Amino acid sequence: MKDWIKIYSSSQLATASMIADILNQHDVPAKLLDRKDSAYVFLGEAEVYIPAEFNSVATEILKSLELDTLEA
Repeated sequence: MKDWIKIYSSSQLATASMIADILNQHDVPAKLLDRKDSAYVFLGEAEVYIPAEFNSVATEILKSLELDTLEA
């Protein structure tokens, strides 16, 4: 994933997956990388990556979301 940057990470896989889906719906290519430990699911993070050239668009989309309510 050359020239891709991490735009979001969470300990909640479902939340990170929703973020990736929302970005994809807004024509921002987003990939989810699950770095959670398979044996100890409370360890690790789920990360969302996007191409660097979409950084400003993706940042604006994330700002418009109420991420606090997604984490609950």
